[in-house]
Amino acid sequence: MSALNAPIARSRVDWHAFFRRAGWLENAGIISVLVITLIALLAPWLTPFDPGLRVAEAYLPPSGAHWFGTDEIGRDLFSRIILGVQYTWLPGLAVIIFSLIVGAAIGLIAGASGGRVDQVIQRLIDLFLVLPSTIIALAVVAALGPGLVNTMIAIAIFWWPVYARISRDEIRRLNTRPHVEAARIAGVRGPRLLLRYLLPGAVPALLVAATLDVASIILTISLLSFLGLGQPAPAPELGAMTARALDSLTVYWWLPILPAAAIFLVCLLANLAGDGLRAALRGA
Repeated sequence: MSALNAPIARSRVDWHAFFRRAGWLENAGIISVLVITLIALLAPWLTPFDPGLRVAEAYLPPSGAHWFGTDEIGRDLFSRIILGVQYTWLPGLAVIIFSLIVGAAIGLIAGASGGRVDQVIQRLIDLFLVLPSTIIALAVVAALGPGLVNTMIAIAIFWWPVYARISRDEIRRLNTRPHVEAARIAGVRGPRLLLRYLLPGAVPALLVAATLDVASIILTISLLSFLGLGQPAPAPELGAMTARALDSLTVYWWLPILPAAAIFLVCLLANLAGDGLRAALRGA
């Protein structure tokens, strides 16, 4: 059998080496992020009580019957926080995925085209990057009206340029690599060159940036909800739950503290996962 007709050997991912390159704490973060995603997807079936119904007396402190106590109506706070993870985590992932796809595509076009096209796209990216994104996102949500979808739209509008810049820089770096030059000499052009020889080289940097950005997007969603511009009540969004119970901090401490602690824990684990992914891919 000739070399041209020989089957191409498929490379296998060495998961043991992958996790070994990251520290134990970062590995715990990667696994925890997968667990959080599973919890968010299955949240309605994991809550011990109906998050929207009164199940006990109001303002009960944490106990064996209600692990996180009850709120001002008598709803189980643990159940509401579990469902709140869904309202916070899944929208954050959706914004990341949308921004990543749009930004990677625009950066790919800019990096591969060069010349005037690259300059125009770079100026557009610079324009979005210098704008005060949080303030304008507040204005966009205020104009569109409170709601989770509007919040996601406002954040996504200003998040894609980060990935476009990373994608463009990686494509420009890869454009002169020997395997890309060899592909051009062999007659590879157009989408096949972009998708098979250029884009895969930019994926690791994009994945690391996206993983590290999950915490920032979750904090932004929680901030907008804290200010009353996110999912309206009675939805158990973590930022809104913290804001509504802030006046009770000195008396019923668990009402604002525990939802805020859930936001902190989710962001911490997301950052640890991003650090672990960066360390693992660096040595790949």
